[in-house]
Amino acid sequence: MFVLPSAFRVDVGPRRILMVKFDNILGRVCEVVLVLFLTAMAIVVFMQVIFRYLLSLPLFWTEEFARYCLVWASLMGAAVAVKRGQHIAVTWFVERLPYRIGRVLGLTARISVAVILAVVMWGGIKLVAVTSAQISPALRIPMAVPYMALPIGSGIMLYHVITSIFHRPT
Repeated sequence: MFVLPSAFRVDVGPRRILMVKFDNILGRVCEVVLVLFLTAMAIVVFMQVIFRYLLSLPLFWTEEFARYCLVWASLMGAAVAVKRGQHIAVTWFVERLPYRIGRVLGLTARISVAVILAVVMWGGIKLVAVTSAQISPALRIPMAVPYMALPIGSGIMLYHVITSIFHRPT
């Protein structure tokens, strides 16, 4: 009989309760940040249309602002989807395998995703360090601000994947 090591079993103690609370708070913060970025992007794009086509006074900064909001919203949305387990997956093959093999494959997939996210986060940290002195053309902010979405978003996704490995039944 195959039994998962104790590290992979669902913990019901105080650590589990604390982890679940933090996981829920982090997920809620990501949802709020996602809504804020999407709202800001919609408002700014609408303003740009009004100023350009109705007032004939185009705003020079709106396209760049909307682009940076889209980057942040994409990564926050991906983090929310990881927490909810709503990323697209092809499960036809795995569903036809025996239960235990499916569990092992699910665990292997999560570990693989965690490794990829750790690499992306590390690369994002290096990118932020390299671009910290660069200034954006229109908004005149450090380019590290929009690029910070990469390590922050992938770090949050990594946390949710690790949580799903150790504290959620597969």
